[in-house]
Amino acid sequence: DLDFFVFLNKQDRTSPSGQDRMTRASGEYWRLSFVYGSGAPAKTGGGGWENVFSSIQRRGMGNPFTGYWEMFKRNIKKRLLLLVSLILVGGFLTTSLVSYFIALSSLRDQITTSALPLTSDNVYSEIQRDLIKLIYISSMMAHDTFLRDWVIAGEQNEEEMTKYLKEIMVKYDTFTSFFVSEKTRIYYHAEGILKKVHPEEERDIWYFRVREMGADYEINVDPDMANRDALTVFINHRVHDYKGNYLGAIGVGLTIHAVLRLIENYHEKYNSHIYFVDPKGTVVLRSNASTEDADTLYDMEGISAIADEVLAGETQVHQYVQKGQLVHLNARFVPELNWHLLVEQMEGEAVGGIYDTLILNLILCTLITGVVIALTTLTINAFQRVNQRQQDEIVQQHQVLFEQHAKLEVALAQVKTLSGLLPICASCKKIRDDGGTGSKLNRISGSIPMRNSHTVFARIVCGCCIRITWIKRAIRIRREERGKGEAVSGKR
Repeated sequence: DLDFFVFLNKQDRTSPSGQDRMTRASGEYWRLSFVYGSGAPAKTGGGGWENVFSSIQRRGMGNPFTGYWEMFKRNIKKRLLLLVSLILVGGFLTTSLVSYFIALSSLRDQITTSALPLTSDNVYSEIQRDLIKLIYISSMMAHDTFLRDWVIAGEQNEEEMTKYLKEIMVKYDTFTSFFVSEKTRIYYHAEGILKKVHPEEERDIWYFRVREMGADYEINVDPDMANRDALTVFINHRVHDYKGNYLGAIGVGLTIHAVLRLIENYHEKYNSHIYFVDPKGTVVLRSNASTEDADTLYDMEGISAIADEVLAGETQVHQYVQKGQLVHLNARFVPELNWHLLVEQMEGEAVGGIYDTLILNLILCTLITGVVIALTTLTINAFQRVNQRQQDEIVQQHQVLFEQHAKLEVALAQVKTLSGLLPICASCKKIRDDGGTGSKLNRISGSIPMRNSHTVFARIVCGCCIRITWIKRAIRIRREERGKGEAVSGKR
């Protein structure tokens, strides 16, 4: 036998003394037996397939495998949706983060190798261009024959020199123009005589330095007394007569405000902060948008740790952290001004666009993932509906087949019972076979009773014996009639 157990609820099963004993807890316990060759499935305690399924259906359980199949399908659906979600989220997140870090690395390389050096070079080039212009103007003035003849003639008409300086300042759009005579020590300006220079005066040291220097000119940054001590870049050029004798110092000046405008233009163009620092680390000029108000590099957050390195080198690239942001710094020395040009850019300002792009990508990825998950869910639900319909049809077909099988088993049992009637002739003892012919019962078989079989002998008279019986009966009747006739004849 093949025992098939269906658990509809919680059950327990024990087998004392080799006997199956079934205990009901909160549900039903079924035992269906399949007997190969004979027998029929039965519920414990009797019955057949009809009893099994009818009882299950009465309790609203349907097919006993339906609950397990539904739970299995739900688990498959959840796992599939989870897997698709993980793949999409992982793929989109990985792609977005890789793109973000690649863009961030590329931006850092662009800042350190392109943007900052380009800004520094442009600012330096602009300063050099303006300084070269001033140097050219100063050199032209120092070699002007009018100036040399006027000095050699004894500086007789002061208005002529004032007019000359005024014309130079207007024509070449300089901030100031001046001449200091070695003979009289008078400081001539475009607005007139300013003063006389003295070696003991601290503000006049520049002139005596120019008088003693070997070069033809120098670039100096000093307050301009003629313009309310405005910080000015001066070009101080030596003047000689036709024999090479020193006659004085002449030159023009460029206001620092022009340099500040240059700094502001490049700040707006490249979003960089620009500083000019003297060799001692004091900030001389800075852009108005600078986030630092400290007067020296040693007082600035982050850069103070590398201030000595910045002031010691010619052209350097540094990185430091300021207010929680990574700052890229390009430093170079400007020998014409004897200053250090510092160009810095905060990474946060440049990375803001990339970060916004990352957030936008993540939002788009989330939306796409949601759409894909929704479409996947709809597809799975549609597939499950079709699958469920097919499954229900299969279950119904199985149920019909089970019922038909049960009926066939019952019919088969009845057929076997009917086939157990064995027709045997009461006269000649012949057994009738399916062909309608009879065969003589074997003596041995006939002498042994079939106790272990369901065969029952049905006593009949075969056709042959009927004919013989009727023939014998007819002969007997005829003989009787003949005997009666002969008796009547004898009496006569």
